[in-house]
Amino acid sequence: MSQKREERHHHLREILLRQGRTKIKDLAQQLSVTPETLRADLNVMEKAGLVIKEHGFARLKMGMVESPVAMRNQENQDEKRRAMSFALTLVRDGDVVFIDSGSTTLPGLPALVGKKDLIVVTNSLLIANECVKLDLKIVMIGGFVFNNGMRTYGNFATELIDHLQIDIAFLGTDGFKDSLGFTTCNENEMGLKRHLINRSKKLVVVCDESKFETKAPFSFCRFSEIDVLVTNKLSPEQRKTVGAVPTVYEID
Repeated sequence: MSQKREERHHHLREILLRQGRTKIKDLAQQLSVTPETLRADLNVMEKAGLVIKEHGFARLKMGMVESPVAMRNQENQDEKRRAMSFALTLVRDGDVVFIDSGSTTLPGLPALVGKKDLIVVTNSLLIANECVKLDLKIVMIGGFVFNNGMRTYGNFATELIDHLQIDIAFLGTDGFKDSLGFTTCNENEMGLKRHLINRSKKLVVVCDESKFETKAPFSFCRFSEIDVLVTNKLSPEQRKTVGAVPTVYEID
């Protein structure tokens, strides 16, 4: 998919998230594209399970389907970068560090430059590629590749985790509105995340504040199981939601 089309899909998702069910002709005007181009974009997003078209309207399909990581990488970039850059200050020289797949963990990776004797473990193809550029030592977890998330999963991945001593693990979440813990859209992540929770000395969840308003169907842990949450500035209601997390850092 071209970068221009990815950007249109990102803007289209933002409009539908903000406006809800919207006329297709109005969407074309707002994006300054022809109706034909918009219909082609909507067809692609519908096949990916991201939108629903109905009688001249379009709306987002919420909750159950994970958006492609290329689209999510364009959302709330500054907030994600600041949160992850701060989170990585918790890493010490000599640590074995797991970094989860996802759009929140990727932007802050340059914060690891200068750390000594690190081993970075990941199931993310994008994070592994970025770590190569930063000349970091990497253990890439094998397994089946989930294309939307550009990550590996399955028995091959979880078995390797069981042979590692992880000092600190950085996990993402797909949202946790009305939930008792951190969640994911995909059941194929559940096993790997549970193995990580059992094998890691310290657990850190990193997310931007949009996750407080997003729902996902599968809970991989209770709030109290995580040691640290790093996120953006929260409202009193949002702080109450994650009150069971022992330590919460709010990054401006």
